[in-house]
Amino acid sequence: MILWEYSLNEANYFANGLAGRVMMYHNRWLLEICRRRGYRVLPVLLYNKSEATGEEQSLYRGALADLLARYGLHSVDAQQLWLRDFSHLSADVLYRDNPHYSTETDFLRALAQAVLEQASQAVIPEAEAQAARYEGKDLQFLMPSAPTPIRFSNRILDCEIYPFADSLRINMSGRLLACLLLSTHREPPIRFETETQKRGPYAVQISRRESGPQVQLKHLIPWNPVNKPLTVEECLVVSACKVSRKPVVQHTLAWNGACPPETGADAAARGGMIGVLAEVAG
Repeated sequence: MILWEYSLNEANYFANGLAGRVMMYHNRWLLEICRRRGYRVLPVLLYNKSEATGEEQSLYRGALADLLARYGLHSVDAQQLWLRDFSHLSADVLYRDNPHYSTETDFLRALAQAVLEQASQAVIPEAEAQAARYEGKDLQFLMPSAPTPIRFSNRILDCEIYPFADSLRINMSGRLLACLLLSTHREPPIRFETETQKRGPYAVQISRRESGPQVQLKHLIPWNPVNKPLTVEECLVVSACKVSRKPVVQHTLAWNGACPPETGADAAARGGMIGVLAEVAG
C-alpha cells in the first residue's frame, strides 16, 4: 500500500511558480504507475497553517481534490481531523510554523491512528478519462554514462552522484520530466541540451542564508505548459555554464552568484546529479 503524505509541499510549489498543470501531469503518472502495478493508495492530506486558518486559499487544492476523485481515491484529511477532534487547539498551538505541525500535541499521533484505521479504504487507482494519454509510455530513472560517480551517504540517503564539474551525458530516447540532484551553495548553473534544443540555464544552489544541511536533496522541473518537456532522440547532455544574467531559480533553490574555485574544505560538501526522470516508450 502507498501512503501518500501529500499536498502541503506541492501547494507551496504552486504558490511559488510551479504550474499546476505540470504537477497534475506528474501526479497522474504516479497514480498511473500505481494502477498498472496494482498498488493500493491512501492519500494523506496536510495543510499549511495559513491554509488551515483560511488566510490563504490555494487553487491547487481544488485541482487535487478533483484528480483524486477521478481516480476513485479516499483521503485522510488533516484539516478535517483538526476541526472534528482537535478544535480545542488554536492554530498557534497546532502548528510549529507555517509548513510544520507541532510535535508537542497529540494531533500527529491521532493522524497516524486515523491512517491505520482507514487503511482498508486504500484502493488501486481507477482508470480515468486522461489515462489514454499514458498508453504506450513508461517512466525510467536514468543516470549519466560518464564520468565515474562519487558516493554520497548520510543517515537518510545513500547514492552515487555525478558532479556538475563535468559534462554529463545520458543515453535516452524520450521526454525529460525532472532532474534529481544534491545541491550545495556552490553549484554552477546548468543547462540541458539535446540534438536540437537547449533549456536553461537553471540555478541549482541552496541559499547561503539557510541554516540547514550543507548538502540537500532537490529536484528540478525543466518544463512548463509553454515550454514542453525536451524531446531527446539519443543523448541528453547536462553541463555547467557561465551566465551573464541570473539563471532560472525554482522554488527551494537559489542563486548566490558564481563561486570561486573549489578548495579542499569544499570537497566534503560537493553536490551533483543523481539522475533524470524520463518519459519513454514502453
